[in-house]
Amino acid sequence: MKTNNVFINPLTDFGFKRVFASEENKDILIAFLNDCISDYVGVIHEIRFLPTEHIGLAEAEKKLIFDIYCTNERGQRFIIEMQRARQDYFADRVITYVSRIISNEASRGVRRYDLPPVYSFNILDYHAPEFMGRDEYFWAVHLKDNQNRIFSKKIILFFMELTKFAAQFPDEKTPAYKWGYALKHMSRMSLKDMPEEAGEFRKLFEVCQMSRLTTMEKNDYEKSIFEYEDVQDALECMRRHSLQEGYEQGVQQGMQQGREALFQTARNLLELGLPLADVARATGLSENEIFAHVGNEGD
Repeated sequence: MKTNNVFINPLTDFGFKRVFASEENKDILIAFLNDCISDYVGVIHEIRFLPTEHIGLAEAEKKLIFDIYCTNERGQRFIIEMQRARQDYFADRVITYVSRIISNEASRGVRRYDLPPVYSFNILDYHAPEFMGRDEYFWAVHLKDNQNRIFSKKIILFFMELTKFAAQFPDEKTPAYKWGYALKHMSRMSLKDMPEEAGEFRKLFEVCQMSRLTTMEKNDYEKSIFEYEDVQDALECMRRHSLQEGYEQGVQQGMQQGREALFQTARNLLELGLPLADVARATGLSENEIFAHVGNEGD
């Protein structure tokens, strides 16, 4: 399906903030989180957005900026990140974000360690090497001991990989799958794809309708689209170069292995007493190559 300009792309910076980081639309975020992670954290009834910039305890520590940071009615903390391209040490970055929240909470001088739970939800618009070879589109990473028993439920890392959502929407899938599919393919859908039932999932489509944008919002969205497409083009370029380099390395490796096989054949023939000239004709190698590599002058 081609982009049809009916719905904005919610994976752009503009689209993601419009859908999930708006006070007006926070019921969409609540529904999204409940459909995806309520089995792990309980049902969320209300959220309050918190500052996204977080300074470290020491001056040398880097300032961290989250896409979305919020808390619910039970004091649970949620970091929601939209990751559009692969980054080195991405897993370390996720852990760093969670650690910063915990350290900032602990620095408030409270002399007990009943810290609020911190959950990191990462939406990945690329193939994650950390989960290579797995068919699942969603993972929940816990702190566990060597017997696979959960050590603490106060930290859970969630990952949703959008590249796992096929272009054809299946008939029966979980609510979480419906959200992931819609996020990945929204910009290619038409009005007939809007869900009929009322609720936050339908509101997702309504909020993403291009016709609802003001002129200024359309300008901001166009800038965000250019940035998003630049990232996607860069990723595709890197993928093509990686494939080409892999192919060239494979060819070179194959050629080298083939020559080594020929030299081994030449060595075997020489050990059988065949003249060097005959061995050269049989293998296609020059006499000098055979002599230099095998170290045998032959007859």
